[in-house]
Amino acid sequence: MNPVLLALLMPNLLMTTPAPAPSPVPDFARLPLEQRRAEVKELTRERLVELFATTPVALLLDAGKAAASQMGTYESRVVKYERVSGKLMKPQKIHLTVRQSPRAVRLEILDGPAKGRRVVYDSTVKKGELRVREAGVLGLAGAMWLDINSGLTRSDTNHPITDFAFTSIIGVLEDSFKQGESLGGYTRKDEGFDAAGRYCITFNAPAGGQHLYATRARICMDPVLALPVIMEIDDAQGPLERFDFSDVKPVAKADFSPSSL
Repeated sequence: MNPVLLALLMPNLLMTTPAPAPSPVPDFARLPLEQRRAEVKELTRERLVELFATTPVALLLDAGKAAASQMGTYESRVVKYERVSGKLMKPQKIHLTVRQSPRAVRLEILDGPAKGRRVVYDSTVKKGELRVREAGVLGLAGAMWLDINSGLTRSDTNHPITDFAFTSIIGVLEDSFKQGESLGGYTRKDEGFDAAGRYCITFNAPAGGQHLYATRARICMDPVLALPVIMEIDDAQGPLERFDFSDVKPVAKADFSPSSL
């Protein structure tokens, strides 16, 4: 039937047909942290499950980027596992401080290989270099400037220091999901909330996606932070990366100056 004629005959039907409601997650993520905390406290567990389960992954990741940007400068404890050059590295515990823009990163390795190493990077000082000071006897030689992609700085990680931020790590997932779309898209399995109150989802690559960076990705979202605080990435060879963030909080001041080492 002609759509104009249909509108004349049944105007009420057309006017009352509701449009699909947009997901509230991205707007929710842009609330100030304390307001978001209060909002989450008011929601039932069932409502939170519904909120996460009905939100497409693209919007969840967009919410994570929005929440990270909204925090500005933040700090966190991170437990990191990576497979580098075919070798599964021992876990490292890191104290991490990130300034979103302009990008700056400060980290100290608290435990694991290279314990005691301190690194600072500030894109406004030297965009392609970082300042590093080792622990113990090696540290007596003083701090050194190194290229962010040199063999020394990338010996125990797949990523440059500029990637050690929520927005960059989320970007890695977004790239894999986008590449997987042409193959039919990743399958999604919602696990629900874990014992720590994080909502977990596992994604598996489509058939023919063995070349993708992530053949399996598992993320656990903190509902208050609106951030993926656990990220697990497998490639075709098995476990590739694990990042576990805790004690994430915004900070008013942070010292990213090279002299601070």
